[in-house]
Amino acid sequence: MISLSLLTAVGLCVLRIKYEVVFLRKKLHDVERDIQKYQDDIRIYSAEWGCLNDPKRLKALCEKYLNGMRPMERSQIISYKKFAEGGGSVGTDYRGAFEKFLDESLDHKP
Repeated sequence: MISLSLLTAVGLCVLRIKYEVVFLRKKLHDVERDIQKYQDDIRIYSAEWGCLNDPKRLKALCEKYLNGMRPMERSQIISYKKFAEGGGSVGTDYRGAFEKFLDESLDHKP
């Protein structure tokens, strides 16, 4: 009787281990499939990035949409000290605009 119950217990343990192995193999297969999918996505995104960053394409887009743009001049840049004092060559009250911006951004809490 003891040997029969021991044999049944061992059989149940073997059966449980077998189903755990089957489950883990399926899980491993799913993970490997996901890894392959992500690697394929990375290859596709790399190819798209290469096309989007093509210098000829970027130059054509710049000529189309930025035709009136030109590089900034040194006179357009002011120092932080001038900004904080509210001065500037354009005559705008930078300090007031900056304080208003800060007040509005601090009042707006997400």
